[in-house]
Amino acid sequence: MGRGVAPCYLCGGGCHFLFERTSLCLPSVFLPVSVPCRLSPAAMVPVLPKRRRAQVGSPAGATASSGEPSARFPGVAIYLAEPRMGRSRRAFLTRLALSKGFRVLDEYSSEVTHVVMEQTSAVEAVCWQERKAVAALSDWTLSKLVNMSWFTESMAAGQPVPVECWHLLEVTKPSKGVPSPAWVPAYACQRLTPLTHHNTSLSEALETLAEAAGFEGSEGRLLSFRKAASVLKALPSPIIALRQLQGLPHFGEHSSRVIQEMLENGVCEEVERVQHSERYQTMKLFTQIFGVGVKTADRWYQEGLRTLDDLLKQPQKLTQQQKAAPPRPEHPSAAAGRGGSAADGGGGCGAGPARCHCHADWWLPEGLILYHLYQHNHYGDPAYPARQNSTMDTFEKSFCIFRLPQPPGAAVEGPQRPCQAWKAVRVDLVVTPVSQFPFALLGWTGSKHFERELRWFSRKEKGLWLNSHGLFDPEQKKFFHVTSEEDIFRHLGLEYIPPEQRNA
Repeated sequence: MGRGVAPCYLCGGGCHFLFERTSLCLPSVFLPVSVPCRLSPAAMVPVLPKRRRAQVGSPAGATASSGEPSARFPGVAIYLAEPRMGRSRRAFLTRLALSKGFRVLDEYSSEVTHVVMEQTSAVEAVCWQERKAVAALSDWTLSKLVNMSWFTESMAAGQPVPVECWHLLEVTKPSKGVPSPAWVPAYACQRLTPLTHHNTSLSEALETLAEAAGFEGSEGRLLSFRKAASVLKALPSPIIALRQLQGLPHFGEHSSRVIQEMLENGVCEEVERVQHSERYQTMKLFTQIFGVGVKTADRWYQEGLRTLDDLLKQPQKLTQQQKAAPPRPEHPSAAAGRGGSAADGGGGCGAGPARCHCHADWWLPEGLILYHLYQHNHYGDPAYPARQNSTMDTFEKSFCIFRLPQPPGAAVEGPQRPCQAWKAVRVDLVVTPVSQFPFALLGWTGSKHFERELRWFSRKEKGLWLNSHGLFDPEQKKFFHVTSEEDIFRHLGLEYIPPEQRNA
C-alpha cells in the first residue's frame, strides 16, 4: 500500500491515489483519497475491489470467466479497441463493464454493436473498421464507433445510454472528386496488402528506382523507395491528387516528386532515364538468371559483358546453379522483358510465393528435376552457432527447379515466338521441427519487405528477436511457445494478416 499521483483511468488527470498492486499480471487497483476525479459526480464510476485471478484451465477471455455476472443487456456487445487504449487499461475497463452486466467481446465480430475507441480520429476509426470487415470476408453491419464518454456515462447509469451525437466519432464525408488522405500504419506488417491494388503504375515507378538503387549498392535509397511503394499498395483507393499523400508514412521529398510527375504527365523523367540506361537493363537482365545476384551481375558488367550472347561465349563464368537453365543465344534480350526468372519466387527469409516462368528462350535439359541442391540441418550444430537475431535459418532444405507441363491453352504464345509446352517452377522443400513450424511458415510466406518489417517491428517496438526458428525475449532469456501463425501475431500485439495479404 502506498500513496502517490497517478493518471486517472477515467479522466486522464493527475489525481491523488492510494494504490495497491494486486498481482504482477494485473493492473494496479487505485482508490481515490483526497483530490476528487475531474469528471462530474454523475459520471463518476465506483472502482472495483481487486478480483481473484482466473484459475488456469478455466475458459479463456473476459467473457468466459465463471466469476463474472451474466450479461444483463444481451442486445449490446462492446468491443474495446486497444491500439490507443493500452492493454492494461483495456483489461481494467473490461472488468468494470462486466461487473455492470455488459457483454464485452475479446475479438471484433459481427456481434459487436458498440466499438469504444480512445484518442482515435474518425478517419483512423473508419479505416480500422474497414480493415476488420475486409479481413473477415463477410458483409457485416458496421458497429457504432463511440468515444469514452458513452462508456463512462453507461457505466455511471448502470445500463447502456442512448448514443447521442457527442458520443459518436463523427466521420466527415469526403468532397466529390479528390478523396481525403487515408491513414496508413507505419509498418508493412500492420497493413493488409493484396497482390492487385489501385496504384500499380505509381508503385512500379518507385520500385524501379528502388531496384536501380540496389544495383548501385545504395541500401538507404532502396529501402526509402520500397517503403513508399509498399504504402501505395495498401491504400484502399487510387491516388489521383498529390494532397492525398499528406500524412502518409515514408513519403519524403523525392518520392513525392516522382508521384507528382506521374500524376501530371503520366510518366516520370527520372524513371524513364533509369529504365533506358544500359547499366540498369544489363543488371536487370543478368539478375534474372537463376543463381545470379547483384554482385555477380555487377562483376560481369564491369568485365564488359552486356548481353546473354556475351555471357554464353564465356561459359566458364557460369556456376552449376547458373548452368541449370542456361539462356539460348537466339533471343538474347527476350528475358529482359519478362517478369523475373524461376529463382525470383524462391523461399528463404522474406521471399515470396513461388512463381512459374515460361522459358521460351531458354534451353533446359529433359527430366522432371532440372536442378537440385540439398542443405543439411545445422540447427544446434556448434560449428553453426545459433543467433536469435539472425534472419537466416538453418533448416534442412532442398532447392529445386521442376519441369512441369503448361496448363491447357497456354502452350501457344504467338506465330513467331511459340511457347514451350512446359514451364520451369522453383520449389523449395523445407523440413522443420514441429515446435518451429509456425515460425518457419511465417518466415517463408510473404514478400521480402513484409518479412523485414515484421522482424524490425518485433525488435524495435517489442524488444523481441524474431526469425524462422522462434520468438525470443532477450531480457527474460526465454522463447515463446506457439502453435500457429496467429499466436505469433498475438504475442507481437499485431492483428493477424493472412498470407495472401502480405504482398508489401
